[in-house]
Amino acid sequence: MTLLLLLLTFLLSLIIHTTAQSLNVSTIAVQNGTSVLECWSLASPTSGRGAQNYPLGDSSNAFIGAIPPHTYIGQAWAPSIQYSMILQGLVHLSLPNSKDDIHIQPGPLSIILVIDQKNVSISGHITEFPGEEMTLIAQFPITGNQVPVHTVLHSGPCGVDDVKGLIG
Repeated sequence: MTLLLLLLTFLLSLIIHTTAQSLNVSTIAVQNGTSVLECWSLASPTSGRGAQNYPLGDSSNAFIGAIPPHTYIGQAWAPSIQYSMILQGLVHLSLPNSKDDIHIQPGPLSIILVIDQKNVSISGHITEFPGEEMTLIAQFPITGNQVPVHTVLHSGPCGVDDVKGLIG
């Protein structure tokens, strides 16, 4: 019985480590007209040429922003629903009506989805770039401002445990 239990535990471990998870991203979402931080689970990946590919939807007018060190933008709203990915540097996002905040730098937690446009959020979010180096952000506005199909995993930003399937 012990050998069977060990074998089942080993097989379960293999399944967990070889099954790709959905793409989980921190999101500046909106609840009752107020911007909030949530961890969302987006689409499941498709396989292609040995990679797990995560569909993000159609994008238009993508660009890379270059922001000098120690830049404070203050209260802002998303110009469109968009994915942002930090390529270099550091971003600090906080919310005017909450203690929730997130520091984003390159790595497995570097993608954020921002949907708090001014027409749906009265509070927006606060953005600053406190790092010592230039921050580079790739931004991908979603065509038609369509909120992607998602499941809310929890309030607050995603943590390392939320993306562990992507980083091993």
